[in-house]
Amino acid sequence: MTDHTQLAAVFERFADQQAAGLSPLYATLSRTVARTPELLDLAAETKQGQPAPNMLLGAVHHILRRGVQHPLAPYFSGHESLAEGQAAELLTDFCRRHLATIRRILATRSVQTNEVNRCAVLLPTFAALQQRLDDGRRIRIVDVGASAGLALLWDRYTYDYGGRPLALPESDPGTVLTCEIKSGTPPLSLDVTRFVRPVGIEPSPVDVTDPEATRWLVSLTWPEQTNRMRTLNSALSVAARTPPTILAGTAHDHLADVVEETPEDQHLVFVFSWSIYQIFGSPGGRERLVDTLAELSMRRPLHEISIGHFGQPIPRVIMASHDGGVSHSDVVAHCDVYGTWLDWLATPPTAPSA
Repeated sequence: MTDHTQLAAVFERFADQQAAGLSPLYATLSRTVARTPELLDLAAETKQGQPAPNMLLGAVHHILRRGVQHPLAPYFSGHESLAEGQAAELLTDFCRRHLATIRRILATRSVQTNEVNRCAVLLPTFAALQQRLDDGRRIRIVDVGASAGLALLWDRYTYDYGGRPLALPESDPGTVLTCEIKSGTPPLSLDVTRFVRPVGIEPSPVDVTDPEATRWLVSLTWPEQTNRMRTLNSALSVAARTPPTILAGTAHDHLADVVEETPEDQHLVFVFSWSIYQIFGSPGGRERLVDTLAELSMRRPLHEISIGHFGQPIPRVIMASHDGGVSHSDVVAHCDVYGTWLDWLATPPTAPSA
């Protein structure tokens, strides 16, 4: 067996820092993989740059969601709690039985989660941006790292902010995103007609009309998160009716071109929702992004909305402007990874319209 000490540590961290408290099943299975050389050998076949715990456990979940019969299945349905003493035997047996399929998934698939509930954090940020850009000009959103592009359809969902419902002109009543406002008063009123021609950028766009591709997206949610699965399936149905526009390629391929082809009478806003580290690396990804946008802003003013941890324990929402090579940013909110709560810090200071 190959020495996979570092990979074992990755699975231990995943169990302790990500799955703990959210998915007892994945915490147990991750620790099991970390201690089982045969499973580590399999996990090591994950494509370079992809998180092995998400990929291996997502592959198992994906196969089980097809209705495969195995003693491991009841634990993925949430009906039973898996004891650590059973986990190694069951997971190893399952992986042996479905080795070829798992290897194919690890070699070809990527983690492209599309947490649609984050739109409940983006909406008030868009409203705040619209207040700042009060010249009436249209606004173009570019979602960088768009996956299936569900965030581009933010105006198609219905929202519930702690019992305060919000419906937009084209909201789907069956796709409801909930968000608790812990503090502050986020702006929730905006003119959606000002937002035009949204576009995403993604190296391997997910085809929302391809059932197999969308099933994989759902399989990347954790088994206990049944509400997330329902919301994701509902949003994917909305997207299948009106597929978003996504440019295939990296941010480096398309950022400059998008800047050039967007009309001057439109404000241009780049959105990065937990995608900066994938594009600009970590640590230091945020700084490299700022340098990139500052350089591009020598051609025209740019705006940015970024959500992520940025080295902090609590995720934050950053609103930034880049003009003539000069960048300015404000932290306007704190939120959680899934967009289920929002702590609005302040109304961003008014800036001159671009």
